[in-house]
Amino acid sequence: MTATNHLGHAPVKALFFQYYGPAIISLLSSTIHQVINGIILGQQVGKEGLAAVGLYGPVVIVLVALSLPVMIGGGVLISKHIGAADYTKAQYVFQFATTLVLLIGGSVALSAPMSAKPLAQFLAGKDNLALAEYTADYAFWQLASLPFFFLGMVWGNFVRADGSPKVSRNASILAAVVNIVLDLILVVGFNLGVKGASIATSVALFSGAAYLFFYVLRGNTHYDFSSFRFTLRFAQWREFLKVGMPSFASEIAFSSGLLLINQSLIQYGSSAVAAFGLVNYLSFLLIRPFTAAMIAALPIISFNVGAKQPQRVLEVFRFSLGFTIVLGIIVTLAGLFLSDPLVFLFSGDQTVSSRQIASQAMNIYFLLFLAAGPNYILAAFLQSTGKTTLTMIINLLKGFLLIVPALLILPEHFGLSGVWLSRSLAEILTFAFVGFYTLYNRKQYFAANAIVPGI
Repeated sequence: MTATNHLGHAPVKALFFQYYGPAIISLLSSTIHQVINGIILGQQVGKEGLAAVGLYGPVVIVLVALSLPVMIGGGVLISKHIGAADYTKAQYVFQFATTLVLLIGGSVALSAPMSAKPLAQFLAGKDNLALAEYTADYAFWQLASLPFFFLGMVWGNFVRADGSPKVSRNASILAAVVNIVLDLILVVGFNLGVKGASIATSVALFSGAAYLFFYVLRGNTHYDFSSFRFTLRFAQWREFLKVGMPSFASEIAFSSGLLLINQSLIQYGSSAVAAFGLVNYLSFLLIRPFTAAMIAALPIISFNVGAKQPQRVLEVFRFSLGFTIVLGIIVTLAGLFLSDPLVFLFSGDQTVSSRQIASQAMNIYFLLFLAAGPNYILAAFLQSTGKTTLTMIINLLKGFLLIVPALLILPEHFGLSGVWLSRSLAEILTFAFVGFYTLYNRKQYFAANAIVPGI
């Protein structure tokens, strides 16, 4: 089993990057294969091929949301139990989580033949026949492979929480390599287009989950398969869901907000819808460094909550918050100054006017990165310390509640630019509101007894 007590005493900056390194490599390996996948689709299929992947993005978020209560809630509980040296309860968490995601993922996979086409028509609009067809091809295989997607996410997070971030990284790298190789074979070699890209991703998801399965099978963790049993009986299920529900609400709200933006763009024509698919695709790629920061901070914070070291929890929170603020400025500037070459790289056969719409969208839409990372870290801190209500409020505000009035007001005054601005403004206002509120009530959120009650 992997030793994890370094989480309680190693220098915070070094420890953060020890976890951030594997996390960002893992996510970048996924990003690289998505970039290559995007270039291949953009050049081989055209703008509709890449837009289909981007339009499917909100669906991915909904599906991720289904697993996040299990992934995040289970990961936090496993970290706390390992921090408290209660390995029996860690095993219970592992069994319950695995059973739950297989049940949910299997149910969605069985619905794929019936749901892929109607879903694609909703996302692309009934008039965009070619785009709807590509989106349906992509959606079918992604829905069918959902159990492997869920297992890779949940097991990867659990292995990371058990002090082995490099293993999760290796699983992601393996999946990325498999995906790239199969993209070249199926999309370029056999000319299967979007369907080939989706099949390649599905096989890659299976390979990553299989790698994690064999790692746990060899007895390298504080939970195992030797005494494993499928079960939906779990005494801590209320705490499990309480910790994980803010992440679920976050993804559902985020996906709903993106769907609202997507539907608001239909009136501006197919070029605006395709531009949103492209810009949304690029934003999913560039959000990865911020996600990696949250992934790095979460197990360290959770472990130290379990080990009753509140000052160490605060130190991790402050450092990761500052890190994401600096990173957000860099990514926002990249969106402002590199929009044209990025759009050109991924645009395939788009017209000049379509590229101009996408570039303008990126300039405005990428302002969200100024606050996206800090919102991630603030929510992770509050979630780990049991402040689930405020975590839920953060996620609902930035993902949906502030986007609705923005879409009602901004387009009337700024036209299409108002639609692009809606999500960025929601992220920035959320961080401003909640940041001010928690600082004003700092004893309730940042005091030692607020982080670890009863000390």
